[in-house]
Amino acid sequence: MNRADYLNQFNFDKSLAEEVGFNPYFQSIDSGMGAHVQLQGKSLINLGTNDYLGLSNKPEIKAAARAAMEEFGVSMCGTPIVIGQSALNRELETELARFLKQDDALVYPSCYQCNMSIFSVLATEDDVILFDKNVHSSMMNGISLTKAKWRTFPHNNWQRLEDLLKITQDRRMRFIVFEGLYSTGGDYPDLSKIIKLAKKYNAFTIIDDSHGVGILGDTGRGVVELYDAFKEIDLITFSLGKAIGTFGGALAGRGQIVDFFRYSSSMYFYSTALPPGIAGVTIKALKYIDQAQEERGRIKKYANKMYEALKEMGYTLSESEHPLFSVISKTSQETFKLTKQLFERGVYVVPFIPPSVPKNSPRIRLTFNAYLAESDVNQAISVFKEIKEECPDII
Repeated sequence: MNRADYLNQFNFDKSLAEEVGFNPYFQSIDSGMGAHVQLQGKSLINLGTNDYLGLSNKPEIKAAARAAMEEFGVSMCGTPIVIGQSALNRELETELARFLKQDDALVYPSCYQCNMSIFSVLATEDDVILFDKNVHSSMMNGISLTKAKWRTFPHNNWQRLEDLLKITQDRRMRFIVFEGLYSTGGDYPDLSKIIKLAKKYNAFTIIDDSHGVGILGDTGRGVVELYDAFKEIDLITFSLGKAIGTFGGALAGRGQIVDFFRYSSSMYFYSTALPPGIAGVTIKALKYIDQAQEERGRIKKYANKMYEALKEMGYTLSESEHPLFSVISKTSQETFKLTKQLFERGVYVVPFIPPSVPKNSPRIRLTFNAYLAESDVNQAISVFKEIKEECPDII
């Protein structure tokens, strides 16, 4: 292949967006997060943000960011192992460990990077990684970087997981990998069953609870809090850019393991550290999560109201009782068309099409947040009803 032909192959297929006359991705948002967002001169009800608790725009949070930036500057311009670890960065790690009732924690520039790093540190060619087929792509990509064997099991299928554990007892270690609150479905696993299997078959458990931390549990500590499993799960990873409202990703667990990552995870110590301003503001944000019971209750109320309304209208929905769920279409074209109709009628949502989700279930995800008023939810329900009545061909 000559150079010109090689370069010409890098043309991403945008025919679906061209066919529908609408590209929902890489939209330029002209406002911060709130009950409404500004896009292309329009104000849309925001059912697309991961800022569940509304912390990213809280005045006290923004003030903490300014104060930390004034003290430490915009960046330490270095990696954690050399000069990038400000006092605030280390304080954040200890606060995150305290919050999740773990010995220690490490903060990465993103949770994607955090998840990518795990298996290159922990697993060898003598191990096997067993993961739920619905785990995030960051976990899958991290798994692909190792020489370990891997097998997937159907979503939340504990019998299949046990079958795999039985036949892999000859491996040095068995890793069970799963999510907490699944990001495009809104369901979560039965941790009691996973923990029981892990103990029975001597397995190491890893959970990514990016969407659960901050929003699930009486004090917002995620799926692990629902099952009081703080000392039962070996490694917890999570995003700081969702309910916590800031930026970055982290892992938390036993002190010995976290310290091993500190000196062995090249994706951690060779990356420029999180800006001190972000570290400081995240410490501040954590103090609000404990006390956000009212916000969590309101979000669940809104999600349940929308879920029941759409279910009654005949939309196909993911099984969820939590602050996010998806409207499932038959084809990617239908998903794009529905997203376009919602956008034109003033509702902002996020579409997911294969390969981000299984081929037979393209979808739009609805997330609910503390910015919303009940009138916003009622208006969004009315829009879905209008679309159902006026555009039956796209649902």
